[in-house]
Amino acid sequence: MSPATDSLNRMTRLLRVGGRTIDFEQAKEWANTYFVGRPGTSAYPAYDEYPGSPGESIGKQDLLAVVLLNVSNKPLPVYYGLESLIPFLNERLDDPAIHGDLASASTETINAIVHLLNVIEERPTDHVQLTTLSKVLHRKRSALIPLFDDNIAYCYSKCDGAPVPYVKKGTRNRAEYRRLWLEALQRDLAGQFSLWEELAATAPGPSVTPLRALDIIGWELGNRRN
Repeated sequence: MSPATDSLNRMTRLLRVGGRTIDFEQAKEWANTYFVGRPGTSAYPAYDEYPGSPGESIGKQDLLAVVLLNVSNKPLPVYYGLESLIPFLNERLDDPAIHGDLASASTETINAIVHLLNVIEERPTDHVQLTTLSKVLHRKRSALIPLFDDNIAYCYSKCDGAPVPYVKKGTRNRAEYRRLWLEALQRDLAGQFSLWEELAATAPGPSVTPLRALDIIGWELGNRRN
């Protein structure tokens, strides 16, 4: 992030998520509602403070976190599907490139994340797609691996001005789509990093990363698309 870019974003106080923008003060109101305004119904703090398994590898405990983001109404097939992928996911999570934060991630790290996500095509499993998988992986690398769902897809691929629009089936593979999505998301995160940090700091506890803050606002932007 260049000083000039950061200075401009501080002056305009706008946040961009894909093809959508929002005033920072409005984003703070949305984040506050997500953090404290929906007691008993918000995924925060349940998802973010769920203990899971210790360390940076995925364990069986981590698989249960997906239900805290209301990913599926078929928890048992999801659990068993994810369980079958654990050794293959952990093998790729061991890649030294999959560390750090997305804002400053190198091309090597982006490539490693894409390779990690490709597991769901290489070893197809019923009920486990990118949305579900990202909920598990984000908790193990919360500054690096973003969350994905239909609302995030709307911001990056479906709305007017979306930077990574969907294309005709067969003209771009899923790995290439994910690479372009990660690069676009990285630009949004890095180009406005101080604002995402400020937004993340409003979480009363547990703490969240700027990347998680971007997901919260992206989800709200996609959810309020009409």
